[in-house]
Amino acid sequence: MILLFIHSSKFSFEVKEKAIERAEDPDPKSFSAENTLATFTTVERGDDNEIVEKAISNIIDVALKTKPDNVVIYPYAHLSSNLAEPTEAIKILDEMVQKLKEKNIKVVKAPFGWYKAFSLSCYGHPLSELSRRINKSIEYRKSKEMEVCLKFRSFPPGWAFMRKAVIERVKRDLKAIGVVYGEVNVTGYINLEFTKPEGRELPCVNENPVMIATYRGDGQLNYPSDFSDSENRYWIWKRENGSIKINLGSLLYYLLLTSKEKQTPSLPLWLSPIHVRVLKLTESEEVDKLSLSLKERGIRVQVDDLDEGIGKKIRRAGMDWIPYVAIVGERELQTKNLTVKVRDGSEQKPMTVEELEKVVREADDLMLPSNLPLSMKELKGVYENG
Repeated sequence: MILLFIHSSKFSFEVKEKAIERAEDPDPKSFSAENTLATFTTVERGDDNEIVEKAISNIIDVALKTKPDNVVIYPYAHLSSNLAEPTEAIKILDEMVQKLKEKNIKVVKAPFGWYKAFSLSCYGHPLSELSRRINKSIEYRKSKEMEVCLKFRSFPPGWAFMRKAVIERVKRDLKAIGVVYGEVNVTGYINLEFTKPEGRELPCVNENPVMIATYRGDGQLNYPSDFSDSENRYWIWKRENGSIKINLGSLLYYLLLTSKEKQTPSLPLWLSPIHVRVLKLTESEEVDKLSLSLKERGIRVQVDDLDEGIGKKIRRAGMDWIPYVAIVGERELQTKNLTVKVRDGSEQKPMTVEELEKVVREADDLMLPSNLPLSMKELKGVYENG
């Protein structure tokens, strides 16, 4: 089913002549009212009670936001080529009207199967023109590959950063002006909606909330439109009504899967919550000053200052896919060179703070600020089992 909403300051229709042989009785033959939510409705093959319930929920949602005096269900066959049979379409439209009446909504249905003259005057506010495609719930099966999402979701601050970074990535790739929230489709901006998941909640692909971005304007995404794991197929982006719609959860899942498939699993640097983890091997204020210097340069830095040996610190950094691990002990403080383990390439080399900043900036074109405290001791509950 497809719904096209026009919030009209004036709306009217008048029945003219039959369009199909099985047209229903023309009741009413005409209608005219102010402050009307005209709901142009296309019933498609396969639409059933589940679709009706979702359509009613969407109509009520839009009505609560636009506050019309009347709702008109207007049969409209021009939004799809996959039309339901007339008798089935009439049945579904009647059911929609009945359910809206049960919700105490003042509703009128335009007769099905007739040519009608109609006129409307759109208010022109941000919510006065909306469209919704009503689909059945997609029931994804949990796959083994989703463990990569669980891996990062187990660290809530880092997961929050990654979801934010994906939004910023899409904004940058599409060269969008900015991000707006809710059902406000502004050309040149990312329109971001947070919705409740339908069906079984699953990491990445059906998180709570589900993040859907819509962009109307010139732009191109260099990601596949869809992909598969061992259980399901997922869509990342698609074009609808002149816009690009992006499922940000699916995009994040795709990025994590492709990161895991590398010889040494590693995230794109812009997606990593931590650029550099400093392994503090000596209790010295100089280590803290050095780490703070990295942070002030815009590097997402974290200090492993937990009371553990270097072996455990290095293993934890590896499990956390930390891109750069800087070992700082007495020797490093004396030489002013950090001993840096680079995850991508598995090399280790001495680097100054300036050199480390340079390689990070060259690899991360977003340079989003960190949302983590500098000291791991402040997150000890998260890491104590690492």
